[in-house]
Parts: sequence; structure tokens; C-alpha cells
Amino acid sequence: MRTIATHKAVLRATSATLCLALFAGPAAAQLRPGAEDRAAVLNAEKPAADRPPAPAAPAQPARVIQHIAVAGTQRVEPGTVLTYVNIREGENYDPALADQALKSLFGTGLFSDVKINFANGTLTIRVVENPIINQVVFEGNDKVSTKDLTKEVQIKPRGTFTRARVQADVQRIIELYRRNGKFAARVDPQIIQRPQNRIDLIFSITEGPTTGIARINFIGNKIYDDATLKGQIATEESAWYKILASNDNYDPDRLAFDREQLRRFYVNHGYADFTVVSAVAQLAQNRKNFYVTFTVNEGPRYKFGKVTINSQIKELTPSSLRPMVPITSGDVYNAETVQKAIDSLTNAAGTKGYAFAEVHPRIARNRDNKTIDLLFDIAQGPRVYIGKINISGNVRTLDKVIRREFRLVEGDAFNRVLVDRSRTRIRSLGFFKEVDVKNTPGSAPDRTDITVAVTEQSTGQLQLGLGYSSASQLTGEFSYTEQNLFGRAQFLKTSVSVSQIQKLYQFSFTEPWFLDRPLAAGFDIYKQQVDYRQATYSSDTSGVTLRMGFPISEYSSVGLRYTYQITRVTPFGNAPLEIQLAAGDTYGSIFGFTYGYNSLDDYRRPTTGMTFSLNQDFAGFGGNLRFVKTTAQFAGYRPAFDGAIINSLSLDAGIIQSYDGTPVPINQRFFKGGDSFRGFAIAGIGPRDLDAPLNTGAIGGNVYAIGTLSARLPSLLPESYGVSIAAFSDFGTLGRVDNVIRTCGGVNVGGTIAQSCVKDNFAFRASAGLSFGWRSPFGPLQIDLGVPIVKASYDRPQIIHFSAGTGF
Repeated sequence: MRTIATHKAVLRATSATLCLALFAGPAAAQLRPGAEDRAAVLNAEKPAADRPPAPAAPAQPARVIQHIAVAGTQRVEPGTVLTYVNIREGENYDPALADQALKSLFGTGLFSDVKINFANGTLTIRVVENPIINQVVFEGNDKVSTKDLTKEVQIKPRGTFTRARVQADVQRIIELYRRNGKFAARVDPQIIQRPQNRIDLIFSITEGPTTGIARINFIGNKIYDDATLKGQIATEESAWYKILASNDNYDPDRLAFDREQLRRFYVNHGYADFTVVSAVAQLAQNRKNFYVTFTVNEGPRYKFGKVTINSQIKELTPSSLRPMVPITSGDVYNAETVQKAIDSLTNAAGTKGYAFAEVHPRIARNRDNKTIDLLFDIAQGPRVYIGKINISGNVRTLDKVIRREFRLVEGDAFNRVLVDRSRTRIRSLGFFKEVDVKNTPGSAPDRTDITVAVTEQSTGQLQLGLGYSSASQLTGEFSYTEQNLFGRAQFLKTSVSVSQIQKLYQFSFTEPWFLDRPLAAGFDIYKQQVDYRQATYSSDTSGVTLRMGFPISEYSSVGLRYTYQITRVTPFGNAPLEIQLAAGDTYGSIFGFTYGYNSLDDYRRPTTGMTFSLNQDFAGFGGNLRFVKTTAQFAGYRPAFDGAIINSLSLDAGIIQSYDGTPVPINQRFFKGGDSFRGFAIAGIGPRDLDAPLNTGAIGGNVYAIGTLSARLPSLLPESYGVSIAAFSDFGTLGRVDNVIRTCGGVNVGGTIAQSCVKDNFAFRASAGLSFGWRSPFGPLQIDLGVPIVKASYDRPQIIHFSAGTGF
């Protein structure tokens, strides 16, 4: 029976093999059993004890990497490729390590294709390098400038080309166009092959029409109407006449900003519970405009309740700090006022030496009587010291020029007030377009590092300028000025200025830190020729000045100077008697000093702070000059209506006296008008000889006092246009001429009868008007429209004062 069963098993195995061969072809034929297979079948029928032992599996030979070859590289060195793979010669080949090496090479972004093969002991790494971008070009862009597009994209010339990077930049460009109202913009990237595996990448842009804002709607507003709320947000409705508008398109980022603006507006007017429920922009069916809808919840209006100060610092008592909190119970709640109170308390603590004081406002709402109680909790925060002061971005300016303006050094206690003051001082240098001061965690918990990031701007100017003003007529200037010579903050200027009134030749140099000390030293060499038609004389002055200045406090300084000058005065043929008497040469030494105080927040466009200067010059140390001249100037700035308007008051006064009875030289007197007193012509106010020809006869004055009230108004155009508008009122007087023949009639002067009739009543004058300024692409332009309100009968009014210039 066993024999019969064995033969049946063999027969079944043979039949199965034949069937596989017929249906599967040659591949299945390989499974056909041979003698060994039949023996295995026969052994399978035997008991386990009678079976022969199974043969051992043959050992796999070790696959040792004897050599590694890199192929396909062009710019990348083979050794660089090997640094990215964790495989070395002499190691056993491991498919897992080869797969990891493949991923590492792809991850470098240097290769578009990588293959790894192992055969006959050689591991071959074959790569195809990504091309290098020769240049990036933008075509079809009009709404967005090439400069802005270049900043937006991440891929740059001489960088590696990858499709992923290009696609990411395409999305960035599309998003940039959407922020500019171009929702139909399309970007098609194209490449042009160049030799040596280089390409030109071209972004072909189809901008499409601008998607505007058809309407802005508000839902839920009961206290303020739509017109008022539209004035608080940046987004504007589109209109045909808004040709210069830039916010009349849909921008998601601007919409988020508008939500915050609405919240600030309401909480600053007492609505502390105000929320913007939603801000939705819906695209119209024609896909040309958006409809923006704000849904708001105004809530009740609150007033300030009880205001309390709790100070944990013994030296800072609540009674001494309370005057610094401009909040009174019963006033309408204003979040901005609360923030100003926090800043005032923080600065007060810092000024008194508590640089680490922390002010925490605690707000308690009383919804029943609609009041908010305030508790200002002042605590001494953890002490933090300055670890390092790092400076970046100063390619040309030396580090020490910036560091010496810092009010702190490494190791000092951190003080926010001094950090802000340091930023103001660095900005006032005028060398940098931007100054950003940040503090970052230091090497220890009680250490902070300060990083000063600056963006340098051009400090040198080679200018050939032309201009025109109603005061000086046609003017021309050639000058070279360098405010940051060799990056050392040294000042150098050489100029030639020519107009119909004066010719000025000047050479100046200033070293701000003489001998590495805060001591400014410099000199001026000049020659000035004045053809003063309004005063009917000409003068020729040559001189040299040596000067020195040094600070005496954080905001004040003192300057000393010595001048030696020679002046020749030549009267015109029709000059008044006073001018003819002043003919001749004057020369001598002049010693002077200047005391200055400056606390402006911005030296170029101040909004707060004040300046004051006192100048005195003493002449009489040799030569024939004998006088004392004193002048003083003051200017103060203060914002109004949340900074929308900047009010200013400036005062300017002076007096010159002779101390030996000799007349004050005509060229040392004060002549006012034009720029110095708008609404009047140059030398248009003050003592005048009425017998002089028309529009002449000004003889100057020994005493003057002029004030100006000004309000810098908000411009209707974006700040980038450089347009400024201000309303002003100038007022003051000029007069008191010494040794003047005040009787009208003829006087014998050197055998010639000169007519004289001088008017000098020291009368009060006033004017008012508007001032328009524009930093145009062609140069600065200034137009002053001033109307005299109070004037003397012999003054010379001038309603329009105009000046413009350009350089190339």
C-alpha cells in the first residue's frame, strides 16, 4: 500500500509540473521537479526518524565596497559629493545605507537626479546637477515694480535652480499681486538654456485688471455711522477720481489691520467690550470688485472709576507718581490714555534709577454702573545687565562712531530710557537710513545682548545745482560735501555758490572727536561778496574761523570760536546817507561762544522736544571793529490730535551794540524779511531811508525780535510723496539804528549833498499764511504764501516767496 501511495504522490507532482509548464510557459517550466525534487517528495513520505539530514544553505559571499566612483559632476567636486554620503571604501554594501545616501544627495538641492549602483565591488554614484541661474527676469509687470518683485522671490542669480523653489516663488508673486488688488494675475515661469549648465529664469506675468472695493458696509454699529468708521480704517472704496489712492483694493493683511483700527477707535472712546465679530470680503459676480462687510458689537460705554497706584518700591511713593497719571475719575475710558500712563510711570521709575521697574495695570469692570477701576501695580523686576552690544550693517562707518553715541556700555544695568536715547543719537548722525535697536537673551538669565542694525545711506554729495527764489533770484552752486569722511564722521565741505545777490566761496572741515575725546574741532575759510540791492551797497568779506565745541550734559553743549575777517563796503551811487557814511574797510578779530540745548525726538522732522541756543560775539581785539553781538533762538514742538498736527513755537532775538561810540558796521546789522519774516520782501521790514529809490533804502537794525507760530498739518497725500503743508504766523519787530540823522533833508557828505529821511519807529509787524513743501524728483521746492496783517507804511510786502533747486 505504501508503494502504491508513493507512486501516486510522484504522479501528482509530475502532473502539476506539466500543467504549470503548459499554462505559464518557460517561467513555470523552471519549477519542473528534477531528481532532487522527486527525492524530496519520497523523503517526505518517510517517517521523520528515517529522513536524511537537510543540507546546509550555501553562505552568501561578503559584498565589500572596494571602490567608490562619482560620475556626472560638472561644477561640484566629487569629494563634495562623498561628504554627503555615509559610505566608505572597505565597508560592506548595505542597501539601507545606499538609500539614505540617495536621500541625502537629493536633499542638498544640487542635483536633479541621483542613481547609485553596486557591481563587482564598485559603488557608482551617478548625478545630474541642477542648473545655475544666470539671471532672474520679470516681464509684463507694471503694477508691481521689479525692485519689489526681486525682494519677494527667494530664488536669486547664481543660485541653484529647482522646480520646487520656482513654484514657491510663483505663489509668492501671485500673493503679492493679490495684495495689490490684482486677483486675476497669472505667472508663467520660463527658462532659457545657456552654456555650462546655466539658465535664465523668466517670470512672465499677466497682471489682469485691478480688483477694487465697490462698497464697505458695517453691520451692528449704532453709536457711530458708516462714514465715521470708514475714516478709521485704511481700506477705501474705489472711485474714478482717486487716481493716487493705493488702498482701494482688497488686501487680506490690510483687512486684519482694519479690524485692529476699529477696535482701537472704540476702546479709545470708552467701549471697552467692543469686538469685530467678522470681516468678510465677497467678490462680485463680474470679478471686478469686492464688497467688504464688517460686523461689529459695540457694547456699553465705560468711564474711569477709582484710580489707584500700588508701589512696591519704597522710594517711589504713590503720591509722587499720581501726577504722572493723566486720568481722572469720571472721564470716558480711553485705552490709549492707560498706555500713556504706563509709559510715564515706567520712564519715571527709570529716570530715578529703577531701570527694572515693571508696571502692571489691573482693570476691574463694574458693569452695573459702567465704570472701570484701575490699579497700577509697580514692582521691581528682575535685574538684567547688558552682555554684548553688537553692531551690524555698517559697511563704511566705523564701529566706534556708533558706539560712542551709546549711553550704555557692556556690563551696565539695562535701561530702556537710555537705550531709546542712544537710538535717537545714532539717528541724529544722519549717516543711516534706518536704525533698529533690539535686545535679545544673553549668555545668562540676567544678561541681555543689544543688537544695533543700521542701514547706511549716502553721506557724500557732489552737486551742481540750479535754483530760483524770489529773494536771491537765479542761483547756482557747485559743492562737494562729505558728512562721514572715511567712515570717521568727519565733515568736509567745499562749495562755490553764486546768485544775483551774493557769491560765496567756502571750505570747511570738522573733526567731531578730536584726540578721541568728545571735542569737536574745525575751521572755515570763506570769501563772501554781497550785492545788496535792497540796501544799496555791496560788500566783500574774507575771513577764517577756528572753532571748538564740547558737550556739558546729555542735551547741551558749548562752542567756542575765533574769527578774523576783512570787509570792504561800497555804496551804490543812489545809496542813502547812512550807507554812504558806512563806506570803507573794516577788519579785526572776533571771539565768540555758543551755548546750545537740544531735546528733539527727531532732528530732521521733530514732533516733540525743544531747542535753545545763545550766541555772543566780541569784536575789538585789534583792528577797527568794536561791537558786542548777542542772539538767542528757541523752538518747541508739541503734537496735537493724536499726532495728526505738530504745533511749534519759535523765537529769535538779537542785539548788537558798539562800545566805543563808533557806528555798528552796516554788514553786521540785522536785515529781516523773506525767509526770516514771511509776508515781507528780503530786508522788507525795519529802518528805511524814504528818499532812496523804490524797493531800496533798507539800512538794517541793531535790535530785532521775531516769533513764529506754526502748525504742521496732515498731508492729503501719502508720506512717500514728500509733500508737507503748514500754517504759520510770523510776528515781531526790527529797529534801533545808532547815530542816524533822522531829520529829512540834504546833508553835505564829502562835498556832495545827500538826501536822507530815515524812518525807525520800532513798529510791531505780523503776517500769516500757508507754507507748501515738496521733495520733488528734481529737487526741493518751497512756496510760502504770507499776507501782512500788521505793517508799517514804509515796509515792503511780498505775498509769495518761492524757492526751488536741483542737483545732478
